Amino acid sequence: MLMLRRSELPRMVAGLRPRIRFQSTSVKGDSEERLRRESLIHGKKVKDLETDRQRHHVTQTQVKPPIKTTGTTEDDLVFLERGIRKTDELASSFTDYTYKFERLPPNYGSNQLLTVGNELQAELDSIMTHFRAPIRYAFGYGSGVFEQNGYSGGEKPQMDLIFGVSHPAHFHSLNMRQNPQHYSTMRYFGSDFAAKFQEIGAGVFFNPFVDIQGHQVKYGVVSMDNLLKDLATWNTFYLAGRLQKPVKVLKNDLRVLYWNQLNLKAAASLAKYLTLQKNNGKFDEFQFYTEIAGLSYLGDIRYQLGGENPNKVSNIVTKNFENFRRYYQPVYKDVVHSNSLYLPRDFQLETASSQLQGRICKGSTSQMIKGIFTAGVLKSIKYAWAKKLKTWSK
Repeated sequence: MLMLRRSELPRMVAGLRPRIRFQSTSVKGDSEERLRRESLIHGKKVKDLETDRQRHHVTQTQVKPPIKTTGTTEDDLVFLERGIRKTDELASSFTDYTYKFERLPPNYGSNQLLTVGNELQAELDSIMTHFRAPIRYAFGYGSGVFEQNGYSGGEKPQMDLIFGVSHPAHFHSLNMRQNPQHYSTMRYFGSDFAAKFQEIGAGVFFNPFVDIQGHQVKYGVVSMDNLLKDLATWNTFYLAGRLQKPVKVLKNDLRVLYWNQLNLKAAASLAKYLTLQKNNGKFDEFQFYTEIAGLSYLGDIRYQLGGENPNKVSNIVTKNFENFRRYYQPVYKDVVHSNSLYLPRDFQLETASSQLQGRICKGSTSQMIKGIFTAGVLKSIKYAWAKKLKTWSK
């Protein structure tokens, strides 16, 4: 059996399903089309079709006309099922998170593109247009973007944003010139130092409590490499965990769209296992989403120190249950109903929680310590005090 070359996987993932045809126009055409589909499934090049046709002695007299039903043949369905299954298997083993996709299948990852109210959308757009430094991918998250239980109507939480950038040093250089007030005294060490310091821990550089277009904002800067690596491998789970909860994508990137879809599938796979384990084999949809939301808090140092509201996870799900449904719509069907399973390499259902706990503890601790320097002492105290007040008020 011919083996699929790794370099052909992105082409397979992006083009397999749309390129499979169901209708044949002639006996000879049907035979060649069948070989073309089989070649796609097994990774052959289209230019090898003539060799295949000769090897299998495909001629007009040797091939029987297909049995037509409602526009498809039994073989077509077999090839389609085999191709979809092969695509899923290959996606699970594909680890080149730096690969630049030129396209993805229509509507792939559309579940990630959640909508918000017009007023909030306008506010987020105005914040994004403020930055002159190049941003490759961006999303908003947290209570400032998606309302959570426990907040009174008069409160206006800080907006949390993450910016994925191709070259952190270049971004910080331009942003320090435009927005020097966003940075602590670290700006005096220069953009190269900020970019190197950013790589410590989970690889995110935060500027909290900054005023942008009249809105209080906390934004984190991460390299695209670190963002994609975390989505693909769960090496820190710092950003992968945040993207497993409903977020508002402000600037999209095909690589993030692809890897985050697998990230969501992995979260759903683990959450289903935990839900059934805790409920003696009985599945509950609300608990399923609660397990997903709680994954990023396993081992979080802020939780252990009482810096987060102990009811935060249930508050997130209660107010955003429908957003979770929309965000996981195709994944839920795939994992819960069809029993599909996916986890990053080196993870197993039985041990994934303990693995994540260690990684999250390490990443959250380093980010908390790093935040004292990136935000400055005064902003760090203000941020910690605001978190504590929210904990006491709930």
